[in-house]
Amino acid sequence: MKAVMAGAVALALCPVAAMAGLEICNGTGVRQSVSIGYKKGGDWVSEGWWTIAPGACSEPVGGALTNRYYYYRATAAGQAFAGEGYAFCTQGDAYTIVGDSDCEARGYETADFAVIDTGETAKSFSFTLEPRKAAKESVAKGKAAQAAVQPAADSVLRSGLGRGVHGEPFTDRLLFQGCDFYDGFEACTFIANGWKYFAGYDDPTPRAFLAKLEALPNNTLMQVTGDLTGYGDSSAQLAVSEIEILAGQDPYAGLRQAMQGNWVSADDATETLYIQGAEMHSYHRQGYVDTMYLDVKPDCPDSAGAGPVLIQTSAQYRDTYCYLIDTLAGGWMDLILMGHEAMISYRKVE
Repeated sequence: MKAVMAGAVALALCPVAAMAGLEICNGTGVRQSVSIGYKKGGDWVSEGWWTIAPGACSEPVGGALTNRYYYYRATAAGQAFAGEGYAFCTQGDAYTIVGDSDCEARGYETADFAVIDTGETAKSFSFTLEPRKAAKESVAKGKAAQAAVQPAADSVLRSGLGRGVHGEPFTDRLLFQGCDFYDGFEACTFIANGWKYFAGYDDPTPRAFLAKLEALPNNTLMQVTGDLTGYGDSSAQLAVSEIEILAGQDPYAGLRQAMQGNWVSADDATETLYIQGAEMHSYHRQGYVDTMYLDVKPDCPDSAGAGPVLIQTSAQYRDTYCYLIDTLAGGWMDLILMGHEAMISYRKVE
């Protein structure tokens, strides 16, 4: 199984003799959505999501345990999760996925999980999600997992790379989209103006420099300076020389946060969206349709000064759409497609 990166949520482990299976309890104080991964026969399997309220428990694996090691991912609104180096396939809706490779090619996402060691002979196990206070040994990989250090808001980070050395000089305000494995290489990513930018670890941006970003939440606004080293149809590669974190300078941070999560169309229950950071993944009848890169702007040419607006750019087809944000509160998102004046409504799925 592939390694991803070190993370920021830990487990308090405590064996329980009276139960059978694997129990997850939530001691974080906020609602958590949990996925699990495990070996079944000769395959890696991932499943999700279990929604666990603060103080509550759930049992994603029933019956006597057959593995020593299980893996988990826990997400919560406004909190970033980085695991301990174990990649599984996930998606926004409820899922059971066989196999942990070629996730994107199969319409899924690759996500970082943490490890659970139930012991050599345990047939049942209970553990509690808690904020990590220190790095712990990643037992299944036999190496220490390093907790990422989160930079302070409005700080400036410098990698030591010179500008104009690796490609075309570049500077722009980008939205941070996290650090992970992408088609076999490890990178931090950013989104703006309908493009997704990749800064690969040691390619040439120093790994230690990018590791400082790993604990930042998605949609953190930052000024990124460096060189463009390559282009794709909807993506570009960056060699980063400097990042200025502008977390306190984003007037639309609240709107971006309110968009996060799963949505279902008010007109067609088979049409769903999953918004993570500045990416929106759309599905129809549970089949993947497209990925859109998102941005919130004061207005757009078709809005005649009305705003704020949501700009969506298709990663696959490169079409761009401008929507007036009519409502984004109370679990509803009402968007008006500019130029057509059509209202599209979505209901948030908890």
